[in-house]
Amino acid sequence: MSATPTGVRSRPTAPVPTDLAQPVVDVRSDATRIGAADWDALVEPPGFYNSRPWTRALEQTHGATPVLAATAAGQLVGVLPTWENTQPAGLFSLDEMTRGLLAPREQALLWLGTRRSTVNTITCVREPGLRRRTLTALLETARRLAAGQGRSGIVWPYLTRDAAREIASCHPLAQEVLHAADAIVDVPADGMEGLEAAARSKSRIQWRREQRLFREAGGSVEWVPLSSEICEKIGPLLARTRDRYGSPGGTAWMRRTLAGQMSSGVARNAVVALTRTGSDLSAAAVFYRHQDWIYGRYWGTSDSAPPYAYYTLTFYAAVDWAAAHGCRFLHLSVPASPAKTARGARLSPLSLVVLPTGPRQEIAEQALTRHNDRMAAELTARNSPVSPAWPSCSNSGEA
Repeated sequence: MSATPTGVRSRPTAPVPTDLAQPVVDVRSDATRIGAADWDALVEPPGFYNSRPWTRALEQTHGATPVLAATAAGQLVGVLPTWENTQPAGLFSLDEMTRGLLAPREQALLWLGTRRSTVNTITCVREPGLRRRTLTALLETARRLAAGQGRSGIVWPYLTRDAAREIASCHPLAQEVLHAADAIVDVPADGMEGLEAAARSKSRIQWRREQRLFREAGGSVEWVPLSSEICEKIGPLLARTRDRYGSPGGTAWMRRTLAGQMSSGVARNAVVALTRTGSDLSAAAVFYRHQDWIYGRYWGTSDSAPPYAYYTLTFYAAVDWAAAHGCRFLHLSVPASPAKTARGARLSPLSLVVLPTGPRQEIAEQALTRHNDRMAAELTARNSPVSPAWPSCSNSGEA
């Protein structure tokens, strides 16, 4: 017999509110398996390099890697790309990143975040309860994925200190390791005029001198969109600088990378600063805009470039462009060199989160605390000013 009286319709089950739902995580083969609008709705203002178009551009250049997608009540609530570190050197060498605290076994770990990105953010819903459950579910799924691949753990690098601690608090075996610092410029509404007004006299004189010498040598700055034609022209310049600092691939790699950005649509976020010497293109800097942030990504120059072209294009002109277009932050990325802080950038600490697939933490707590305190002291002493996030960088958990 039916439990529903004759002539009376049963009421449909009310959907579970999203903020109360339990996230379910599945592994997608690539970024195209997740809707662009749903993904990018979760991306925070500093999260450009974790956006779907940027991730897709990397896939088109280097090949697809699994992406974790968390859903709750039928809605996307979290995204986490994964990748395999097959070139463990420099900025992606665990031994170098952690001063030997973590053994050099990069290929034994599954890496989280965007491929070879020195900026990672949390791509999740904002509601605190659901956000925490989503992060926990993403970490557990990443652990299982790593274990299934025969790996000993997972590592999520280049996170802000606050993000790393938030992630680490979501799993009892997760640990936060301070390993680098970002260089960020707070852009005044009036651009360089505002920065100069707030700077010390010595700095102000230096900045103005560098800009003057650039102009006196015939230097000027032209801003253009990143088009296919511009990609062809700037590719050799950008590759030349990469080659100088030991990055492989040459012009073919650079052009393939930019072509991937054109194809994914992320080039729509790009703007390029150009300098010409006579009729020849002698310097170029590529930036990407996301909400009120602008990110400096690529730089290239020839021997004929005017003096101080690097600082003019990547900093002085960029600050004015950012101010004119409503951007509040200019991201100069790692390494957070004294040259960047000498021109008004502040430092923001970057941490990685490491989590084993087994039952034991990777690092002894006392050793981790000593490392984090030592790193904070060294970076603070070497660079000034620093962001408010620097106090209490130890693993003590204090705010």
